[in-house]
Amino acid sequence: MNEGKTITRNTTIDIIKGICIILMVWGHAAGPFKHWIYLFHMAVFFIASGVLWDDMRVIDLHKCKVFVLKKIKSLWLPFVLCNALFNLIHNFLLETGIYSDNPQFLKMVTGPNNYLQPYRAVSATCKEIIKNLLFAGGSQLGGATWFLRTLFQVLLVYMVIIYISRKFNSRKIMLCISGFICITGATIVSIYNLRLPLGIHSFFAAFAVFQTGVFVHNACLDKRFSRHKYKVIVISFLLLCLLNRYGKVNMSSGNITNIVFFLAVSITGWVLLYSIASCKSIRENKLMIYIGQHTLSIMVLHLLAFKIVTWIYILISNKDVLLLAAFPVISKVPYLWAFYTLCGVAVPLFAEAVFLKFKKAFLNNS
Repeated sequence: MNEGKTITRNTTIDIIKGICIILMVWGHAAGPFKHWIYLFHMAVFFIASGVLWDDMRVIDLHKCKVFVLKKIKSLWLPFVLCNALFNLIHNFLLETGIYSDNPQFLKMVTGPNNYLQPYRAVSATCKEIIKNLLFAGGSQLGGATWFLRTLFQVLLVYMVIIYISRKFNSRKIMLCISGFICITGATIVSIYNLRLPLGIHSFFAAFAVFQTGVFVHNACLDKRFSRHKYKVIVISFLLLCLLNRYGKVNMSSGNITNIVFFLAVSITGWVLLYSIASCKSIRENKLMIYIGQHTLSIMVLHLLAFKIVTWIYILISNKDVLLLAAFPVISKVPYLWAFYTLCGVAVPLFAEAVFLKFKKAFLNNS
């Protein structure tokens, strides 16, 4: 989901996105340093979108319309297709053991993400799909798609702000007001642990770091960091390790400790990953570029891909098949997180490649 111009693709941003999506899968796989990863990995996605923002795409109503239609296709449609499909096959997932309605299951697992999934009537399934069409609700296996909804909200609000500010020549005033509102909103959501309709509780913090990304781009700060990248990598890494002791971040729920802490770890995380992506050995890594250009399939399918590792582990260790419903993974098994991470990245990429190959063959034959 590149927010930049289509003439030349920014491969540095692709690599940053590739690193972030791997870190996201790593975190969901209950890998080590999860708390540290969560400080910045999702915020960096929003900063990257801000860095790639171009005001010229929304300078008039026609371009705004084109922009909105593109975002509907690239953000709303994947959200709907992913969650509607998982909701449509909800009962099938129960039959296969990927979901469970057996009370014994809760005695075998821990954590708030593990809960019973009852069978649904047709009416209940339709209700969930309608919610998905309205950019609401979700599904357990499509849980990571909150990012698509939040990014859609951020981009549309920022589009409106830029359009109005250009029309009335009040850009600085509009951006200051919107920034203040988002900082205040993010603070209130975090303090009172609010849950708002349409996932708006994650919007405020996301908008703040998106706007930070726009500022970083306009001030050319990213280029300044690349001049001393090795020193910057060490300093930013150590700073994140230090800050890790004083707070936590969970952008999907809007829990950011406080806005100053959140912005500090977000910007430091961006500086770290940008500096890493600027290193020659990384900058020319085709695999990382490829992963960064295909983050959507990983985001949508990695939680389902985890079930492959869980199923193999159950077979090898002769565990109860009820554990297949453990979500997102079976934790506290040494090194199993590494296999989850590998599978969570590789399987979606393979599935996308196969899909595109069949799609191309179908179009050529039609």
